[in-house]
Amino acid sequence: MRGAGKVSIIGVGNLGSCIAYELANRGLVDEIVLIDVIRDLAEGNAADIGQAIAFRNNTKVYAGDYSDADDSQIIVVSAGKPRTPEMKSRVELLEANKKIISDIAKNIGKVRGKPIVITLTNPVDVMNYLLWKYTGFPKERVIGSAGMLDSARFRYILSRRYNVPVLDVEAYVIGEHGEEQVPVFSKVMIKNRRVELAEYEKSGIREELMQSALMVILKKGATVYAPANNTVNIIEAILRDERKTYICSAILNGEYGLTGVSIGVPVILGRGGVEKIVEWDLDEYERKIFYSGADSIRRAIESVGE
Repeated sequence: MRGAGKVSIIGVGNLGSCIAYELANRGLVDEIVLIDVIRDLAEGNAADIGQAIAFRNNTKVYAGDYSDADDSQIIVVSAGKPRTPEMKSRVELLEANKKIISDIAKNIGKVRGKPIVITLTNPVDVMNYLLWKYTGFPKERVIGSAGMLDSARFRYILSRRYNVPVLDVEAYVIGEHGEEQVPVFSKVMIKNRRVELAEYEKSGIREELMQSALMVILKKGATVYAPANNTVNIIEAILRDERKTYICSAILNGEYGLTGVSIGVPVILGRGGVEKIVEWDLDEYERKIFYSGADSIRRAIESVGE
């Protein structure tokens, strides 16, 4: 399928530029606009990506400003202070990134058209909620990208532990993107068969999952390829109106008995963004951690004000 339309990316450091490259390489859209407070960075990445795909497709990649984001189908927000090795939690980014998100929201709120916004700025659940509040966009059009990343890490861990190809593993992580993420062991399948894991196995996997991002950050300074690729998968699902299940941070309005939070849940993605929020049955432990995570997100939102 030939790409059509436009995606704008705000913040084109390591993560944003990798999203732009993968998006251009797949040829999903006609135009990709790179917006950054450091104009040279946007221009340099645009030229580099354009040259990289010169033998593949005709996607136009260029540096721009917010006016160039008019009529974008999707706006990706990856600007913000990144997590560093000394940070114990993504929540430590809260105050610094709130102001960045506030400024971005004022600008994208003026963009012509009805873009879907995909948030990557951490802590993503809180920042996605704030973007929704600040822009006034419908909740279906404001989506946090984190759950598919956590789910990819979960699948990777299971495939290595049980020595099976990763594509033979079906496993998902919902809830907070952080300390209270919920690997849904009750739905794990390997080679299309339900798998029952002992409690000691679950405990070890939870710990490895919790440390997986920090391990990468300690060794190479940042997580880039995994969040970028999983975000482009979300973009592709929206542009192609796939209407399949993905895990995204979504604004809840009664689903799972929650309101006033954005949290990782199963959603059906399509051309309109979140077409439907799917409510899974969870076991007692999963429910406990899920709702504890929701409380943590709500407290974080309240701590910075709306």
